[in-house]
Amino acid sequence: MLPVYPEAKHNPLRDSNICSRLLFWWLTPLLRVGYKRRLEEDDMYSVLPEDRSAHLGEELRGYWDREVSRAEKDAREPSLMKAITKCYWKPYLVWGILMFLEVKLLHTVPCYSVYVAQS
Repeated sequence: MLPVYPEAKHNPLRDSNICSRLLFWWLTPLLRVGYKRRLEEDDMYSVLPEDRSAHLGEELRGYWDREVSRAEKDAREPSLMKAITKCYWKPYLVWGILMFLEVKLLHTVPCYSVYVAQS
């Protein structure tokens, strides 16, 4: 299959360190271009191999095949939702925990600062 955008720019996320990833510094050049002018398709970075639809589709297909075989054993309809959940539960769990902590901190810090100010 021929690539849709053969001359796409190298994705800087691939070579970035942990600080750059956490603080999104790797995205700064693209943000500068977007600040100066409207972004074009040529400004976009290439997709990382682990984020390509072929890779993700094959991963999901494996879970779907397992769900179909289990459904045949149990004499029930296979569930796409179960296959998707089993395939992607780990990253969503991590982000869910981080979001929960963020919301708790956003609600707790103002209450705590009022308590400290009154002391």
